[in-house]
Amino acid sequence: MNILAQLISTIFLSSTSSLAQDLINLGNQCTCEQLTSLYDCQYFSKCEFVNQVCYQKTCEQMNVEACLSSDCAWNNGKCSKFTNCQDYYASNDEDCSNLRHDCTYNNLTKTCKLKDENTKSCSELDGADCISGIDGKCIYKDNKCQIWTNCEDAEYGHCTYGKNHCIWNIQTNKCVSASSCKHIGDQLCLFAFPHMNQIDAYICQYAQNGSCQDFDTSNQNQETCISQSYGYYQWINGKCTACQSINFDLIKSLSVLTFLLLI
Repeated sequence: MNILAQLISTIFLSSTSSLAQDLINLGNQCTCEQLTSLYDCQYFSKCEFVNQVCYQKTCEQMNVEACLSSDCAWNNGKCSKFTNCQDYYASNDEDCSNLRHDCTYNNLTKTCKLKDENTKSCSELDGADCISGIDGKCIYKDNKCQIWTNCEDAEYGHCTYGKNHCIWNIQTNKCVSASSCKHIGDQLCLFAFPHMNQIDAYICQYAQNGSCQDFDTSNQNQETCISQSYGYYQWINGKCTACQSINFDLIKSLSVLTFLLLI
């Protein structure tokens, strides 16, 4: 999760046509304010369309679905602006995680607190713990733990830690990069990450035969553009166009998904 914190905020809207193999950054999901049509605005429960403009609702206006997809906190049956994990009463894990996904429940103290993050880099970890450090995924190579840069360096057991980044090729018996969605296999068909320890990805979607394929903007229409791209593209002037604004708060609200893919 520490990789996400390295994103630099750059806000701009792309109006160019996208090819099927364009990489997107997981921080570039469309914001309410970027969406120009009622249809696209309604894709996100946290957005509302007023006077031909898409806005993000205030925390107090959001239901539980909208609240959990935003930077707000759901607690005691209502949504409010998030402050700190320990500021809320939480009686169990669910209550705590509904605040923010970086809050964790302490069963000993019966309190909610900020999740403890790994404070060691890969080079500081020993062989047994050489999986993930503050600087990203790790691998044990040349008799030391170091940052993992190439899928090809991993044996079968370690290759599985590279979810949607690395794929085990049964034909060659080698760990290889997920250079396209068709290589995902039986893994979650959402994103394919061609570069280890980066969150630039190909958007994936299921084909009619059930296989995983690359998202193709040329095959989309107004109804499928935003939904098939998981909110990363919108329909503008007859084209399926990428939204490209860094949205760090949104990434934190999607940390369950990113945990599955990156950790």
